[in-house]
Amino acid sequence: MKGKKMAMLAVAWLLAMAAHAAEPIRISTQKMDLIMQVNGQGRLVQSYLGKRLLHDSDLGWLKEGREVYLTHGMEDYFEPAVDIEHADGNPSTLLRYVSHEVKPVQGGKETVITLADDQYPTTVRLHYVAYEAENVIKTWTEITNGEKKSVKLAKYASAMLHLDREAYYLTAFSGDWADEAHMNTEPLKPGKRVIDTKLGTRANMFTPPMFILSLDQQAGETNGECIFGQLGWTGNFRFTVEVDNKGGLRGIAGINPYFSTRTMKAGETFVTPEFFFTYSQEGMAKATHHFHDWARNHQL
Repeated sequence: MKGKKMAMLAVAWLLAMAAHAAEPIRISTQKMDLIMQVNGQGRLVQSYLGKRLLHDSDLGWLKEGREVYLTHGMEDYFEPAVDIEHADGNPSTLLRYVSHEVKPVQGGKETVITLADDQYPTTVRLHYVAYEAENVIKTWTEITNGEKKSVKLAKYASAMLHLDREAYYLTAFSGDWADEAHMNTEPLKPGKRVIDTKLGTRANMFTPPMFILSLDQQAGETNGECIFGQLGWTGNFRFTVEVDNKGGLRGIAGINPYFSTRTMKAGETFVTPEFFFTYSQEGMAKATHHFHDWARNHQL
């Protein structure tokens, strides 16, 4: 009887998640949309990232997309955003949608999405603050250990973004003392490209924690589509950009997991650094203008 009751509860839960699938979570600025939805298995997926859609009816044409905050140890074979070893030694985590809320904040709106494992009391909250006028989105993650014993946190990305375009070009920066910020652009092929540093508090010395990703063709100063990303963190960082076997791209930004495994005590919450990004249809100069406006109005 107990097993039958549990099965009925599981079916009811899946039906509830399927109902949520028809309600997209839309995070918007004046010129950019980031759209997510809950699929029939209760998983949060990203359906769209790009120029702002003009009509709500456009949302019905979006593909399901890929999982927003991919976990280690399940059915996906690519780089995960989070890797947790539970108190019993199990390295697998599966996050399902629980709820979300939208609230006004200074300069924009904050969307908080709560995900949870259905086997372990692990909770992940994804925060997104959209600055509408400046066309910048700030995002970070909170990971909570609800187990009775400590767990090990091996990877803990601030953000994970997905794109599906014909081609990608990555612009990164390199240099040295008094010789900073040389731009280097390269086309991305299937596989991983990593931008990272392990210099601790001197992390910005050779490679600053930022990148530009051109979409379909290499963006110029005043033409082309691009995404500009920046991590708000002065220590070891890592950007992993991976093109999969179907041509989809996932970008992961956060603290470098190199020698950075954290032991989380029971009840402890870890908050990642903030990641900022913007989208431009008018080349790289417009993307930098978005950041300049945002910094003057909200950060300095």
